[in-house]
Amino acid sequence: MTYALYTDWLKTAAPRAELMAGLHGGFDPIRLDAEGARQLGLTDDLPGSHVIETPRLKVGGYDEERAIYSGPVFTPAAGAEARTLHLGLDIFAVAGTPVFAPLDGRIHSFQDNANPKDYGPTIILEHAVTEALTFYTLYGHLSRDSLGGLEVGQGMTSGRQIARLGAAEVNGDWPPHLHFQVILDMQGKTGDYPGVFRKSEREKWKRICPDPAGLLGI
Repeated sequence: MTYALYTDWLKTAAPRAELMAGLHGGFDPIRLDAEGARQLGLTDDLPGSHVIETPRLKVGGYDEERAIYSGPVFTPAAGAEARTLHLGLDIFAVAGTPVFAPLDGRIHSFQDNANPKDYGPTIILEHAVTEALTFYTLYGHLSRDSLGGLEVGQGMTSGRQIARLGAAEVNGDWPPHLHFQVILDMQGKTGDYPGVFRKSEREKWKRICPDPAGLLGI
């Protein structure tokens, strides 16, 4: 039901503000599946020391099975299915790049998920766009100072700067980028929410975390 409400709302919603400056002015797709990782000169890892050079923003990754995930954040107990399916958008830019709220909302929660290959500093906004529809947007791999002065319930207006991208040493040891995800059901979680899921559960999670490109108009 919530998925249908969200997709119907998107069809008539007013244009949103830019999430990152230049996003609508031109961007290049990037793939981090096995083939894309090879094209970038990567194999089974994406170390934070690797810099993705680009004159324009590089965006991609929704509903993509990736070959770059390793470590305890993604790897379950022996014999269990690993999490490899990415259900957010990754927007690569230099550390310190500002991030803006794409629509009005309030701070649902925030925390520093300071584990190797995790989100690092993370903010989640709540958007009550109609009486029947409330959904959430997650912003991961931020700078640590992005969490300073925040309060749960604090209002955020469309177009307001809410954060900056973090460097590898604080963002989970990834090349600087924003993980942006739409979530229709937080399932009681705060400050964190999976962005990578088991491939066998693809259809279930795509209805909970729909493609963020529709919200961003890209």
